[in-house]
Amino acid sequence: MASGAGAFEDPDNYLPLARSLARGDGLAWKGRPTAYRPPLYPLVLAPIVRLADPNPVPVIAALHLALGAATIWQTTLAARRWGLTDRRALIAGLIAACDPVLAWQSRFIMTETLSAFLVVSAVASFARQGPRGLVEGGIFLGLSALCRPSLLPGAGVAVAGIMASSPGSVRDRAARGLVVMALLVAVLVPWAIRNRLALGEAVWTTTHGGYTLALANNPTYYRDVLDAEGDGVWSGAEQWNWWDSVNRTTNGMTEPEADRFLRDSALRLAKERPAAFARACLDRAARFWSLAPATAVYPARVRVLTALWTVLLWAALLLGLLCPGTWSWPRVAAPAAILGLTIVHFFFWTDLRMRAPIVPAIALVAATAAWPPWPSIRKPRPARSEPVLSGR
Repeated sequence: MASGAGAFEDPDNYLPLARSLARGDGLAWKGRPTAYRPPLYPLVLAPIVRLADPNPVPVIAALHLALGAATIWQTTLAARRWGLTDRRALIAGLIAACDPVLAWQSRFIMTETLSAFLVVSAVASFARQGPRGLVEGGIFLGLSALCRPSLLPGAGVAVAGIMASSPGSVRDRAARGLVVMALLVAVLVPWAIRNRLALGEAVWTTTHGGYTLALANNPTYYRDVLDAEGDGVWSGAEQWNWWDSVNRTTNGMTEPEADRFLRDSALRLAKERPAAFARACLDRAARFWSLAPATAVYPARVRVLTALWTVLLWAALLLGLLCPGTWSWPRVAAPAAILGLTIVHFFFWTDLRMRAPIVPAIALVAATAAWPPWPSIRKPRPARSEPVLSGR
């Protein structure tokens, strides 16, 4: 956090939103109510900027350090509740502490640090015995969606995991799943009501989804990145021209209208060019799970060290996913988060940093790795017959 250029940049403009909240103007951008960004992170920052402006960065750094420590704690707590040994719980915590993607993102004013804490808190809560764990887990899933809406599909997969693999009868499992789903929705309801009052429509997540879908599915992106040679990073004049064309086209639309317009444009392109869209989906998946960051952005030393770390982590993750116990309740909550976010980034804009929120879930699954990943089945040896001694 203390070294290097660009520490605590605010590329997504969360600080202006937090300052608007701190002034009592609500979640507003340039004086207009907005739902372009999710509300939880600006709400967390608002008291900080109220007290620490004009330089809130040291306090935000302390907040991120505290969230990082809490994430490590919740990761080890989940591992212990899963029944892992102290050594394996320590390994899970060390992965969450040292993963380069999650560590790097903690130095930006962005949602990755908070969302990672919320995801692993949900996983740890579900591992608690009794109804309290379900209640806490459902609330944390809702909060994670308010922090980063791309985590919402993972919450849905987790609910499916409850209904499929938790103990008890079908009725008991369905009841647990419905309780968690109801709590998740209850957390989102105030945000939807606010948007209905402020924007005229009940937006449950953000008005940013159509933009991020179109950002990764437009003719210019396909030409400059998908059809280009090498490790293409979309930047420069062509990207700015696309942004400018989007701004001009959506000028005069409300945020929900612009969101739908951009979503529809991306879906129309997918329908018109299905082969290119399929290749783009695979390319996004490769970027999401890539071993190292882009060549055009990071130096070779950083890329090599990150790749060495990630190769070992991916090997452990694969072994952990092959263990049958990983897919039983409550452990299934971790692969549910991984699977849900992966599905999202098959379609939406992505890069390596997008996987930061699920790093603690990856750490937990990797900590269960064993070889062979499934219990070996051996035929029992026949009992040895003892000689019968006469006269005894």
